[in-house]
Amino acid sequence: MALPETRTNQTLLAAGAVALCGAMWGIFWLPLRWFDAEGVGGGWVALIFNAAALLSALPWLTRRAAWQGFRDQMINGLLLGTAFSLYTVSLVMTDVIHAILLFYLTPVWSTLGSWLLYRQRLDAARLLSIMLGFAGLAAVLGVTEGLPMPRNLGDVVALASGMFWAAGSIRSFRRPSDRIALPVFSFALGGFLSSIVILLVATSLGLTLATPGPLMAMLPWIVLIAAVLFVPPNFLVLWAAQRIDPARVGILLMTEVLFGAISASILSGEPFSLADGIGTALIVAAGLIEVLRR
Repeated sequence: MALPETRTNQTLLAAGAVALCGAMWGIFWLPLRWFDAEGVGGGWVALIFNAAALLSALPWLTRRAAWQGFRDQMINGLLLGTAFSLYTVSLVMTDVIHAILLFYLTPVWSTLGSWLLYRQRLDAARLLSIMLGFAGLAAVLGVTEGLPMPRNLGDVVALASGMFWAAGSIRSFRRPSDRIALPVFSFALGGFLSSIVILLVATSLGLTLATPGPLMAMLPWIVLIAAVLFVPPNFLVLWAAQRIDPARVGILLMTEVLFGAISASILSGEPFSLADGIGTALIVAAGLIEVLRR
């Protein structure tokens, strides 16, 4: 049985790892926009990213014991992998800041999901956090024309990605694995399979997500970015998600909101409105309340 001090150190290490990964993912949109500008659709990029992650996990799965708990981890991976594939393509389907903020409503969905599925108590702080999260959502989507609704398909995809991530985080925390390779493999397989579905749907709808463009020429760059910004954070986040509760995972990943908002406002050329600023502040505040209450 782990000593309390050991558990505390593991929790702090896991929290630091998640925050670092969020900061790295704050600039994740930059190479995605570059590939898109070069004519390589986001669906292909997501497929190759997940293929690289699949290959990276295989060396640790050569023993039969490494596959223990496959069913549970596969379900977790399908949820989380689908979430990240949807998030990846949303970054080229809508404004960067909107994609990031809509995804990072995950603490709200995680809290609500834990309450609905596991009867986790909702105290005043958590209720305030949920209200701030929804207020931030309303600010980002706009309330001038009545009920705030997603403005385009990219907004819908980003919002759905956060919901999938929350569901996967809840399940990962409740059904953890002693090893990290199988969760990474399951995550990547879920992302790979969902990327195929995304490509098929995008092709049928005639979306640029399915355009291969100069795929072979850009392949070395896509693999390099996957090796730096996709595969290592996957290992870290999935390891941490099994050691700290899902709402906190979503909150600590909010470093991506800060890095993403700053980098997008400076580098993307997209307008960053007062409403976006208010929405960012409200969603980050929702996360901070969840941390401070502990």
